[in-house]
Amino acid sequence: MPADTSSTLAAPAAALSALRVRWSRQQAIVNFRGDPSDASLAQALSGAVGSGGLPWPTRPAECPTDGPHRVVWAGPDDWFVIAPAGSQEALMQALRAAAGSRHHAVTDVSSGYVVLMLAGAAARDVLAQGCPLDLHPRSFPVGQSAGTVFFKASVWMWRTGDEAFELLVRSSFVGYVEEMLRRCTLECGIAAA
Repeated sequence: MPADTSSTLAAPAAALSALRVRWSRQQAIVNFRGDPSDASLAQALSGAVGSGGLPWPTRPAECPTDGPHRVVWAGPDDWFVIAPAGSQEALMQALRAAAGSRHHAVTDVSSGYVVLMLAGAAARDVLAQGCPLDLHPRSFPVGQSAGTVFFKASVWMWRTGDEAFELLVRSSFVGYVEEMLRRCTLECGIAAA
């Protein structure tokens, strides 16, 4: 007769704390496109973001932050700048001024994206159910970003802490991502962050 394993199987689920989830629909999100080989552009842009300037990412997966501001490397000539709500115009003006006469494009995409914040002991396990990336801290450390998918939704993701992630989700995918989160958190549950 096999041993009773019900108590050992239930233990991991009971040990998981609820996933803390917060949708931030009001952040300023600006897309910047420019020449990645222009070192003077990156230097000028570094002074345009944040109160004391924020290093402009020039390599894949870089995602510098100063707290309220974040610059996400999205491609060789493509970046997302995330800032406090209502700062879109000032941010776009600062980026345009920094770029000067260099070839560039600055677009307010705030209405097209939402930032999803996930935190807690279950965050990595929940994301792993629908994301093909290795999210272990040695492979995906704090401050790293990547374009990926969460099930069928295309997202940009970065790690903000040992047990914390943020995802840039297209507004049209919000309902789908919420539904997939509900399905992935049956064991741990969801709590508002």
